[in-house]
Amino acid sequence: MYSLVAAILASTSLVAGHGQVNRVQHGGSSNTGPNIYYSGDSANSKTATRIMYKASSPSYVLFNSFTDNSKMSCEGSSRSPAPNTISVMAGDEIDIYWEGATSELKGKAGTGSLTAYNPWVHAMGFVFDYITSCNGDCSTFDATNADWTKIAHGGIDTSKSISSELRATMKGKPEEYFPTSGPGLWAMAKLVENGSKWSIKIPIGLKSGQYMIRHELAAMHNPKTSDPTTGPQLYITCIQLDVTNGGDLSLPMGTQAKSLYKPDGAFANINVYSDSFDPASVEIPGPVVWDGVSSSANQRSKRMARSGSTKSKPCRSNTTKSKRTPKRSHNEPLRRTQQSHLS
Repeated sequence: MYSLVAAILASTSLVAGHGQVNRVQHGGSSNTGPNIYYSGDSANSKTATRIMYKASSPSYVLFNSFTDNSKMSCEGSSRSPAPNTISVMAGDEIDIYWEGATSELKGKAGTGSLTAYNPWVHAMGFVFDYITSCNGDCSTFDATNADWTKIAHGGIDTSKSISSELRATMKGKPEEYFPTSGPGLWAMAKLVENGSKWSIKIPIGLKSGQYMIRHELAAMHNPKTSDPTTGPQLYITCIQLDVTNGGDLSLPMGTQAKSLYKPDGAFANINVYSDSFDPASVEIPGPVVWDGVSSSANQRSKRMARSGSTKSKPCRSNTTKSKRTPKRSHNEPLRRTQQSHLS
């Protein structure tokens, strides 16, 4: 299997990015993600995944850019389409495979026996899936001011626990997994355990046409402080689809990316290392999930991070004294800010 990271030029630092999409699979076909390190790679002329970031740029979005529509839509490619689309039928699933930029988890227990390339490197965090219409051809679509409809999300499931193998593996990293014992399975840990794969189902009643998936990983291992390089790290990828055999439903009114999360809201201030951190109180941020059958977004209260729960609780900011401060990994140097001020 072709490895994106293996193609890095010798002069390019591995710490420039924490990872990106390796490929997207649907049925028996596979569409390789873009190669940000070598523009001449043939994959770049065939991919349906927009380039997340340039090799020399930060690989994620921080809280000080939460109100930036361009960065929040598709990171570095809101205005830069991919050359291809993936043909799927309404109701089908696509599988997104992530690849880490470093080899610290390669061959380690709990990573789904992934050895062909580097597994995704973070295990504490949310996963969000949004969709928007390209209003025609995705290859010319500017996603900057798109309205995004959430079709799925994952937080921390308090009915399940991380595997003992992955928990032990994460102890070898500066970002030890929290909670350190007992129930509490982050969606991102589930992704890592499943071979760095996440599946997204296309709404079965959706009209045929070209759409874009906004798939987002929100890593929570570096809690927000006065340092503007801290807080949730959003890894956002946009994948272009051609939906066929659709129904008669149009997407409901969505939310612009700049309005998904607040720079100083509860989500931005979650501290997994805080003495007061309670997995059962963590609410999944962002808009509600569209039910996929009505013409307006599901009006139920935001679901809790616990799987299957519909009861809503306040989201604690967890900014009190920490149990410990996570050590900064040599793979995670202090980054420059993406904006100079909070909005």
